[in-house]
Amino acid sequence: MIIPKSKFVRLPLVALAAGAVWALAGPPTSAVAAGCPTVAEPAGLQTEFPHQIELVDLEKQTGATLTFSERPEFAAQVAAGTLPPVEQRLPEEPLVVLPYVDCGEYGGTLRGFARAYESGTSEILSWRQLNMVRYSDDMVTVVPNVAQGWTWNDDYTEVTFHLRKGHKWSDGKAFTADDVTFWANDIINNKEIHKETPFPWSIGMRAEKIDETTVKLIFDKPYPALLQYMSGIGSYFTPYANMQFLSPMHIKYNPDADKEAKAAGFDDWVARFGVYFNKWKDAVVAAPEGIKVPTLESHLMIDIDTQRRIYEVNPYYFKIDSSGQQLPYIEKMNERFVDKELWPIEIMNGNLDFKAQNMPVPDYPILKENEAKGNYTVTLPPSALGPVLIFNQTHKDPVLREIYADVRFRQAMSLAINRDEINELIFLGLSEPRQAVPVAGFTKPEDENYMIEYDPDRANALLDEMGLKRGPDGIRLRSDGKPVTILWEFSTQFVFTPEFPTLIAGWWNDVGINALVKEVTSQALREKGAANDIDIAIEWDETFEPVLISNVSPMVVPFSDFTPLMGVPWRDWLNSGGTSGEEPPEWAKRLAEIAEVWPTLVPGSAKYTELAREMVDIHLDNLIIIGTVGRIPKPNVVSNKLGNVPKYEIANFGYGYAFALRADQWYFKN
Repeated sequence: MIIPKSKFVRLPLVALAAGAVWALAGPPTSAVAAGCPTVAEPAGLQTEFPHQIELVDLEKQTGATLTFSERPEFAAQVAAGTLPPVEQRLPEEPLVVLPYVDCGEYGGTLRGFARAYESGTSEILSWRQLNMVRYSDDMVTVVPNVAQGWTWNDDYTEVTFHLRKGHKWSDGKAFTADDVTFWANDIINNKEIHKETPFPWSIGMRAEKIDETTVKLIFDKPYPALLQYMSGIGSYFTPYANMQFLSPMHIKYNPDADKEAKAAGFDDWVARFGVYFNKWKDAVVAAPEGIKVPTLESHLMIDIDTQRRIYEVNPYYFKIDSSGQQLPYIEKMNERFVDKELWPIEIMNGNLDFKAQNMPVPDYPILKENEAKGNYTVTLPPSALGPVLIFNQTHKDPVLREIYADVRFRQAMSLAINRDEINELIFLGLSEPRQAVPVAGFTKPEDENYMIEYDPDRANALLDEMGLKRGPDGIRLRSDGKPVTILWEFSTQFVFTPEFPTLIAGWWNDVGINALVKEVTSQALREKGAANDIDIAIEWDETFEPVLISNVSPMVVPFSDFTPLMGVPWRDWLNSGGTSGEEPPEWAKRLAEIAEVWPTLVPGSAKYTELAREMVDIHLDNLIIIGTVGRIPKPNVVSNKLGNVPKYEIANFGYGYAFALRADQWYFKN
């Protein structure tokens, strides 16, 4: 086995012993007892990383060659010669997974639901997704996955990944270092495909092939948190692409690619290429064309319509359990698109197997009462910050822009919110008032409590100080004599329930601000944000330190690497070096400067902590993002028929949702 030179980026929150051997329970022995070693009963098996082991190490400890088991779904195809036998489909070095409790049984359909395409699908994607590495279920330890190992150079500007010999795409063709170099050099760094290099590769990155199973990523600046990025928020964005499938559509490899694309009805080769490749992996399977695209994931899409997507097991999936069964156990996945208001009924009727993403806390009591009826268990794992508010300081209306850009207005709006009441009425008293700051070793309790008290008198005083006088109806007037009116367009994906903006609008009206609320779709909200055509952005997610070190974008303009939330003209100015857009204020410039340096620093170092504190102070001094409540638990529903499902440590998008829970070893009990 390849031993990584550096396994962990050390965090101040958790002490990790690089090079330590993970000893699962049980007495150490030189061999593993016959059968199926599991996390619960490891039979003395010693693993370097939690809950998994390389095949060579397993066979060395057992002194025997592991025999692979054929899936019943594929037995007929293998017998007919239309599919190779399992030992030929697996890599020469498959990853051996220790199931949590049992070596499971094959079959069944895992049922989940989301709101719509591109709306709440992240968790279902996390059931099947892959990356070079992943978090273990402690949400801290980085472990091998697609990559068998990795090696950093001394200054964290180069990382070498060691792939698995014989690893194959779902169409049976080889997955090699070429798929990494193609992704890096020909897709990410291609200026026709990406006019602006996508985050985080904008630091400057290229790939170099060493041999078929060895590839190096080279950065212009140190990037010590790369593995944390790939394990968490970057788990949705794989650093490889199928070169054999995609290169015929790429102009570099096919001079006729543009002509062929236009003949097929596309504007150019880039438009056609974008149907089959997207940084966001779920976008590829949001249309029927996605069925054609080979994958490394545990399941591949076989059917799609407006109501649901169906996935079936990938015959070339690269993992086995400790008894030699090829994973995953579950044969199919059924992702239905269901109105959020119907979720409780569907769950109580037993029509769901696993759900946490976007689950409203107010649904917890009724779901708990009906556990027996629906044959499920509902828990409340810790999650993230509650909804936030980001006023658009680059608003197209110059008068509103002036108002929103005044820090006194943002302070007043924060002080006018009754967070205790929000906690009790919407979150069952299970959360706590909290400002929008990172959950990290460099933040302080006073940061979380900054301007979160309910103080309408002080809010009124700040608005008076701004010169926003009340009209005859009590609504404050702008400098042009019009009432100060906020149009708050929201999606329930980000505010849990329409009651949330309605309550806050009422408190703002009490201090003289005419707040109107309107529900829209998540996609519409994102489009409006990208067009700088929005009063309030709300999609911002809580920044846990292991996530933030790899993705600082939530702290700098435009406060997201996915969809711009606020400051589109500022972003354009910063990205263009001042040749387009609008010059941002000094605090926004300073955040951009910090964002250039901070990710290159080793977490926990003096400079790292100094710049992290400066970022937090800038945010609080300017109250850029207004928090409401925090530490909100997220109801998690798990069917009692599912086996090997561990508890969430943190149910959060930034951690890749269920990516760390190893859904490929879930199974249905008989």
